[in-house]
Order: sequence, then structure tokens, then C-alpha cells
Amino acid sequence: MKSTNKKQHAVKSTMNKLAMTIGVVSGSLFVLSPTVQAAETDFSFGGFIKFDAMFSQSSDTKRAGNVGDDFLVPSTIAVGDGSNEGDVVFDTNSKFSRLWFKTSTMTDVGEIKSHVEMDFNGANDERLTNQSSSGLRHAYLKWSNSSDSSILAGQTWSTFFNVGALPEAVDFVGPTSGTIFIRQTQVRYTQAMGDGSLMIAAENPSVSFYDGGSGFSDNQVDDSSMPDLIARYDGSAGDLKYSAAAMIRQINYNDNVNDVDESEMGYGVTFSGKYSFGNGDDLKFMLSQGQLGRYIALNAFRDAAVEANGDIELVTTMGGFVAYRHMWSDKLRSTVSYAFSESDNPDTVAATTSKSINNANVNLMYSPTKNLTFGGEYLIAEREDESGADGDLTRLQFTSKWAF
Repeated sequence: MKSTNKKQHAVKSTMNKLAMTIGVVSGSLFVLSPTVQAAETDFSFGGFIKFDAMFSQSSDTKRAGNVGDDFLVPSTIAVGDGSNEGDVVFDTNSKFSRLWFKTSTMTDVGEIKSHVEMDFNGANDERLTNQSSSGLRHAYLKWSNSSDSSILAGQTWSTFFNVGALPEAVDFVGPTSGTIFIRQTQVRYTQAMGDGSLMIAAENPSVSFYDGGSGFSDNQVDDSSMPDLIARYDGSAGDLKYSAAAMIRQINYNDNVNDVDESEMGYGVTFSGKYSFGNGDDLKFMLSQGQLGRYIALNAFRDAAVEANGDIELVTTMGGFVAYRHMWSDKLRSTVSYAFSESDNPDTVAATTSKSINNANVNLMYSPTKNLTFGGEYLIAEREDESGADGDLTRLQFTSKWAF
């Protein structure tokens, strides 16, 4: 009995020492942990889980591979005479779920913020585990160097894109055929001006070319010697919030085989905004024009064509969208949108080159509580090429989303 008591006492003593050790180590770790800087640095994280299910049908065969299975990619819509209609295809995914991490630190030179965000919109394997590769969406720092100005450096939405004009949609983008939609690395300076703000940015360049008889074509050329330069002003007038932006960019290529180095200057302009009605409804819009290339409609068009003599023939694209949202109640709402783009291509491009695209969406969204949303959307999209052939894609999509 005494032996048992001694063992119990020894165990209890050992446990007490272990607890004290853990407490000391934990305290040390807490002291070393970045969280002790909470008085100076605030940490936050969040994201959302999004599940999508959709039924899709093409008027002219199934689209190539799996491109466009999960969201609308206008350039992949098959065209033809309608005699080879594709079957209805059913797909599901959760790859548009997101995670983000943010910090905010007060320093003697102003507030410094950081933002890192990722999703899982990469290649996936539907045979066994349905794993989707992750991808970097945002990674930037923002220094508020004064009370009315800031400097941003890193990857985020292009300054040319007014994210606030994008309407609510079940599809990943929504008015895909007519919206500017691009994220890229950049350096941006923002200066408050009255009730608005002026932004000036230098952003990562990349251009694309059609073959206009030269034998040269490429959808990603990185030969630019200057960044894309963008200026934007955000302002308001009564119930209207608007954004106007202009861009100049170098459209150039090097063909080492034929010893050709050509360059032209391209431009782009865009105007977008949101008008709020007194009953909670709103109207969103966007209109853009220029050598927009990858900036609009998920790169459905290119920046220029390389002619037989090696010269660059710039391609002008115009596009836009309009979207009206109606609030049926504080939990139920609908958005109807129409988007389009068309390109003034040179006569020398291939007959299969996209000439125009458009899509219309109508949805019904229900949020029983804050951050929880269920929705359904019907989408029809069309594409026409330079030969006059056209085709369409119809889709019925459902979603559920929980933001945290």
C-alpha cells in the first residue's frame, strides 16, 4: 500500500513539474509569437466555401476539353450550323472556395496593410479524389503614407478594372462577355481628391497576336520594354458612383527567326459605375474600348495581328454590360444582366477568329442569414466568328455559399 502511495506521489509530482514546464514554455512561445504585437498589428483571416452544380449544353458539339465546364469562357463556345448539337453535361465543383489572410500595422510612418488570398481554381482530377490545385489571387502590401494617399505594391485587381461595378452572379464572373476582368502585379499610387480619388499605376505587360499572313501568332508575348500605364478616377454624383480609367500600353513582338522587332502603342478607356435606387435596387454598368486584348472577356480577343510584311495591325475591341438588381425582400433578390463585346479584326485574320460574343444572365439569390446564400441562375451565351458561323451555350447553375 505504501509502495502504491509512493508511486502515485511520484506520478503526481512528475505531472506537476511537466505542467509547470509546459506553462513556462507556453509563456515563452507566447512572448515570441507575433500575436503579442496585437497592440500594433491586427491579424485577420477569412474566406468562403462555395459549391456549384450546373447543367450545360452547346448548340454545336461539346466545348474543347474541360475549358469552360466550371464557368463561362466565351472564346471556347463552339460554332457551326447547329446540326451537331451537344448533349447536356452535368458538372459540380467547390474550386471557387477562397481563403484570405490580412494584417494591419500602425508604424511611425503610417499604416501598413498586407493581403494574401488564394482559391482552388486550378486543374483537378475528377476520377478519384477531385483535388484542385490552389492559386494565388492577391498578394500585396499597402502603405498609407499620409492621411489622404497610399502606395500599393503586389498582385491584385488591375487599376483598369472597377470591381465594384461587377454585379452579383452565380457564374464565376457573370457578365463575362463585356467586363474588364484581370488581376496582375503592379505599383499603384492613390490620392484622395475631394469626394473621390485618383489612381496612377504601372502594371505587368503581356500582349497577344493573330496571324495576319506572317505565320507569327502567339497568345502570350512578353517582349514589352515598358509597363502598362493606367490612370483612374473614382467619384460620385448623388446616387451614382462611377469610375473612369485610361490606359496606354506597348504592343510589340520580337521574331528572332526572321530578325523582326516591331512595336506600336495601344490604348484603352473604360467607364463604369453603380446607380442606387431608393427602394434598394441598383443598376450597374460598364463600357470599354481600345486595344483591350486580355483585359476584356477573359482574352476572347487579341491585341493585334502581324501582317505578311511583319507590320503590326492593331485590333480595336469594344464591349460592355448592364445589370439591374431587384430586391424582392431583405433576403431575396434577383439580377438580370446582358454583356457583349465585338472586335474590328483585320481582313487578313483566319475565318475562325472570334468576331463578337455576348451573354445574358438572370438569377434568384436567397440569404436566410448574413453570409449564407443559395442561388440559381440561367445563362445563355453566343459567339460568332469572322466566317459568319455562330454557336451558343446554355447553362442552368445552382450554388450555395458560406462566408466566414
